[in-house]
Amino acid sequence: MRVRGLVVGLLSVALADAVSAQQTLIPIRNRTYVAVNPVGVLFEIFTAEVESGVAQGITLGGTASHIDLDNDRYSSAEFKFRYYPGDVVLRGFSIGATLGFLRYSSLADTTGATRESLDTPTIGLIGDYNWMLGRQGRLLIGTGVGAERILAGSDDRKRVGIEHARATARFVIGIAF
Repeated sequence: MRVRGLVVGLLSVALADAVSAQQTLIPIRNRTYVAVNPVGVLFEIFTAEVESGVAQGITLGGTASHIDLDNDRYSSAEFKFRYYPGDVVLRGFSIGATLGFLRYSSLADTTGATRESLDTPTIGLIGDYNWMLGRQGRLLIGTGVGAERILAGSDDRKRVGIEHARATARFVIGIAF
C-alpha cells in the first residue's frame, strides 16, 4: 500500500510539474517562413531561404544564394541553426551557426576568357533580427550580418584569389506560415 501511495504521489508531482512547464511556454503562431532578397535582384544578387522552428527558441533552415560581381561569382548553399533568446522563433534577435558549400570563381586573366574556380565547404557565425508584420504576423522582414570561414587550403585559395574568411550580410522579405 505504501508503494502504491508513493508511486501515485510521485506521478502527481511529475504531472503537476509538466503542466506548469507547459503554461510557461510562449504560444507561437507562425513557425516556418520562405523568403527572398527582392532588392538584390537589381544588383545580380539572388537569395532564397527557408527556416522552421524545431523547439522553443530554436530553428533550422537553409539558404541558397548567387552573387555575380564584375570579376567574381559566389554560389552557395548553407544549412543554418538559429537560437532566439526571446524563445519565440522567427521573431526578434537570433544568433546562430552555418555549415555550407561555396563555389567561387574569378577571372584568371584580363581578357575575361578564362575563369579559375574553387569548390569548398564553409562554416560561419551569424547574428540576425527579424520583424513579423501584419495583423497575423505573416510578413517577415529579416536582416543580419555574419562571418564565414572558407575551409579550402591556402594554395587553393591563393590560386583563385580569395581570403580565408569573408563577411556576409542578409536582407530578406518573406511569408511566414
